[in-house]
Amino acid sequence: MIQDKRKVLLKDIAYEKIKEKMMKGEEGYTSENTLVQELEMSRTPIREALNRLQHEGFLRIMPNRGIVFTDLTVEERNELIEMRAAIETYSLKLAVHQLHDRHIDELKSIISMQEEAYRKNDFYELLEKDSMFHHYLLEIVGNRQFIKMYRQARDRQFTVRSGKWLRNKPDILEIFIEEHRNILNAIIDKDADRAVLLLEEHLNKGKL
Repeated sequence: MIQDKRKVLLKDIAYEKIKEKMMKGEEGYTSENTLVQELEMSRTPIREALNRLQHEGFLRIMPNRGIVFTDLTVEERNELIEMRAAIETYSLKLAVHQLHDRHIDELKSIISMQEEAYRKNDFYELLEKDSMFHHYLLEIVGNRQFIKMYRQARDRQFTVRSGKWLRNKPDILEIFIEEHRNILNAIIDKDADRAVLLLEEHLNKGKL
């Protein structure tokens, strides 16, 4: 039983590290041998993680040729953003009237962490905290299906191409933080209509 749990844990760690590599790296490809060396892990969890990522559409395993990270088409990316806008804005309408001081404090803390990551030029951490802001807004309402759909859409948006696009536009990243602050201010004012409008405009900036 312990051994089985360890195998699952290693596979999950490999899965997350490979996804992180996709976002941090400039290259659109890798190999199993390279991953074994870079991640300092055995082949089994890496291979299982790669199979999962291929099934989810993040990459293609090409025998004797390596591993290619796949990009979204413009249409696929825009569809994901539209789906996110639908569930996030609906949830936000409900969340505005369910907020307590602890929720406000947590959202402020997340924005502060985003600002710190921006100052450090830590692109991956900045995206993680951006995701945390949106995720937390959904958690306030607690619709598990919305949260699941959000996680799937958000993960799928994170490709090498989207990473390069954002990394080359530091002004956009700073604007995103400011937009989170504006959304939070509307929430504090309990102005649901303004908060929803700001959130929808914010998400639509991700369309290519």
